Amino acid sequence: MKRLLLAPALILLTEISFAQEKLTYTVTSDSQINNINGSFEAIGNVVIKSTNNSFEASSNKLKYDNGSKSLKLLGNVVVKNLESEGLSIQSSSGEELTIFTETGLFEFKSSNDKRVETKLKF
Repeated sequence: MKRLLLAPALILLTEISFAQEKLTYTVTSDSQINNINGSFEAIGNVVIKSTNNSFEASSNKLKYDNGSKSLKLLGNVVVKNLESEGLSIQSSSGEELTIFTETGLFEFKSSNDKRVETKLKF
């Protein structure tokens, strides 16, 4: 498996697109890795912003798995303005967020000693 490491210890910006609607996100992090299978990983001070709407999230690590079409944010996850199947989340925080990019559905988890907190907008 070939991997490409892009300038570790520098803040990197990457634009990536998911789903048929071609939602485009800008990812900023300390380092980023891409492999031949189309998977992508950003590590350290990760910030992801949608260029199509006001979605924004931050975490310690981001992984995109091209095979399962899932975007996973890990560690100290904070999310703002996430839209999914008619549900509008103003803000949420936890330890692990998985967004299934083909459907827009998501799963938010936290560690045993912490809880997921979400502010919904109806």
